[in-house]
Amino acid sequence: MLVADWAARAADRGEPVAWLSLQEQDDRPYEFWSALIESLVLAGLPGRTEQLDGLTPPRQETEPRFVTKVVESLLVAGVRWIVLDDVHLLHDAEVLRGLDILLAELPPEVGLVLACRSEPSLALHRLRLDGSLSDVRGKDLAFTDGEALELFAASNLPMTADAISNLVGLTEGWAAPLRMAVVAATVGGDDPAAVVASFDGDVRSVIEYVLTEVVHRLDPELVEFLYATCAPHHLSIDLAAHLSGRPDAGALLDRLCAANALVSQSGASAWYRYHALLRSCLLAALARRDVEAPARQHRATAVWLGTHGEPATALRHASRGGDQALLDSMLRANGLHMVLSGRGDLVRDAIASRASPGTDHRVAVIAALAALDVNDLPAADDALSAVPAGDPPPEPTYKAMLAAAVVQRALAGGDAVAALQDSAILDIAMTGDSDVNLVLLAQRGPARMRAGDYVGAIDDLQQALVLARSRRYDQVVLETMSQLSGMTGAMCDFNASLAWSDQAIAFATQHGWRDSPRLAYSYLVAAWTAFQTGDGKGQLEYAELGMRALDGVNNAEVEFGVRGMHALATFEATAGPGRAAAAETFRRIWQLDTADHVSPAAISAVTPQEIRVALAIGSEDWAAETAARIRGQMPGSAEGTIPDAQILAATGRAREALAQLEPVLDGSRPAHAPTTIVYAQVLAAALESSLDNDVRAFDALRKALEWAVPNNFRRPFIDLWPHLEPLLSRNRSRFGPAEGFIADLLTDHAEPEDRATGVIGTLLSAREIDVLHDLPSRLTIPEIAAAEGVSENTVKTHVRSIYQKLGVNTRSAAVREARERGLI
Repeated sequence: MLVADWAARAADRGEPVAWLSLQEQDDRPYEFWSALIESLVLAGLPGRTEQLDGLTPPRQETEPRFVTKVVESLLVAGVRWIVLDDVHLLHDAEVLRGLDILLAELPPEVGLVLACRSEPSLALHRLRLDGSLSDVRGKDLAFTDGEALELFAASNLPMTADAISNLVGLTEGWAAPLRMAVVAATVGGDDPAAVVASFDGDVRSVIEYVLTEVVHRLDPELVEFLYATCAPHHLSIDLAAHLSGRPDAGALLDRLCAANALVSQSGASAWYRYHALLRSCLLAALARRDVEAPARQHRATAVWLGTHGEPATALRHASRGGDQALLDSMLRANGLHMVLSGRGDLVRDAIASRASPGTDHRVAVIAALAALDVNDLPAADDALSAVPAGDPPPEPTYKAMLAAAVVQRALAGGDAVAALQDSAILDIAMTGDSDVNLVLLAQRGPARMRAGDYVGAIDDLQQALVLARSRRYDQVVLETMSQLSGMTGAMCDFNASLAWSDQAIAFATQHGWRDSPRLAYSYLVAAWTAFQTGDGKGQLEYAELGMRALDGVNNAEVEFGVRGMHALATFEATAGPGRAAAAETFRRIWQLDTADHVSPAAISAVTPQEIRVALAIGSEDWAAETAARIRGQMPGSAEGTIPDAQILAATGRAREALAQLEPVLDGSRPAHAPTTIVYAQVLAAALESSLDNDVRAFDALRKALEWAVPNNFRRPFIDLWPHLEPLLSRNRSRFGPAEGFIADLLTDHAEPEDRATGVIGTLLSAREIDVLHDLPSRLTIPEIAAAEGVSENTVKTHVRSIYQKLGVNTRSAAVREARERGLI
């Protein structure tokens, strides 16, 4: 009451106050933020709440950027105060984490009031330390005798000072039982004083008091009406009439509100709310009267809500109704719609509430799709195991959903190509159900990509995007845009890929989803495009955003890609031990068994970089292992051929490396991606130049530029820059339309510190590595020779070779360069 009075006075002063009375069902991220945004919209200044209205709450996890968007939007709306009532009902870790972020980001011009019975699990100590938190505890709120007298007087209940003093003594000034005493005295007949005198303020008896002294003092018809309508959290007049059989339900609800019987109307709407304490007491008492009555009422509520466009709330009540047939029918009717709406968590929980797994295979498939939506892979496996093996029944929508679930599970960590074949998803035609078509297309597209069918994958995803937009499934829209950015990137169409990434990021930002796992693919593609086009800063920025969005990703290729890109970006941006650590992280990621299931496009893109990183830190063994692995994954391909050429080049065997590249260059060894051919051509140009074959070098370079220039593909030129820069400089004005591209490369890499290290003939031998490790010590050359068990001349030969390969002239410079490269 005190907070409500203060809020009313603040509103009278022209300070907009957003008030949210929390309930148990608000203890989930989506429900909490939906309710908060609604209260902010209601409180905001006219014409200034559009930005708030456009926010879409997170479904499962609270994203920091979404909270930032909420703060920005409420400032635009002019909200001055936010009141959260009954915060003690919040226990969900993600809800509390979001509140902590909100507390940290709220500017001084916006105040937040938390009303609760106990201190919430929030990081309030930091606010206390900086003096920005004011605590009002229970003892501060305790009513004095005078305040209690005023409370009763405001309800036209004059009481003696002694009666009030006794009551305050019994209740210790606690507002809740005092308020209950006022309610009891109001409805208690002709002697309010007698009611107050008999009031038992013992906290342990308050619940019983609600029943015996509040509920049962009402008119019998109101009592029975309360019992008949206590299951719903929110109650419309029509729902109340349906449950109670009373056509005058609206009038009865108004009478309860007027009687202060812990029933309130939700603003100016036709919906009402029973106080949580009242509702729980009524349900408990109802069960004592008839143990099946609460379940029957939940079932009746579920049926009514299901036919009035409230499938999510209906499903909650059906879960409590104990009727598995009803629950299954609702899941069949609305389960897929809720999954596509981002409510897979609710569907999963409803299915988990069933007394037995059941035999409805369609529900089992919906359960799998729901579990996959929230990345609960064990639950998805359990659900799919309930589906009988063999050919599925001929019903088209069931076949399509089952195929989509099988493929999506494989994409989350399995053999997607095998799932594509086993599920026969490519042979399934579109059905008459747009939601089923959407889930089919959304999963078939990524699976096609794993099999190398990029054109088909893009066609599927573009159809899925149209459906998702028409059905307003915003999270599917975001995920499909991200997938399209990945598909076009896999086809090496960097311009289209970046355009799709930009669209996805802008869409996510608009909805406050910058950290959504559905956006991870777009961040990966943006980082990869930046890397291929020579934008190191953009590469690292997008890679870090991808890591932030990775939690909850249920696509193995995306997870591998994001982690690998972040390790590669870190390798590019650091020196010394940090560089070596990043290289080791990169190595571990791509040596996991599940890496065998990534697409050919990912293998094509990553392989040259894995070899380059291995050679850069002097690990010939790692490079050889990688080359062998790729030959096994993509036998007879250009992608399986180039790694060996890279290793030969690094060990100074330029002619052998060129011979290895020959079948790639003449087209007899097919390439999966055009970038592979360009990389081979640029490597050939560098090798020919190292052999002083300038004509052949220029010819290879000219061929590489034909594809590289229109696609701004700079990466192979950057990787081999020390060997290419002289060739490019000598042949200026001979490149025709490519002159601008060449000029940009020469300008961007003009500074010595921007130059890449060489890769041809730069790999240190094992003996050279041993000597290199001795160089930082105080040992002389003779002492190093003695320690290594070789002659002084041998050590001197190794040192000269080390200097040449590292591009230095002194021992101290060699140590410094080796440390920067992570070699020692």
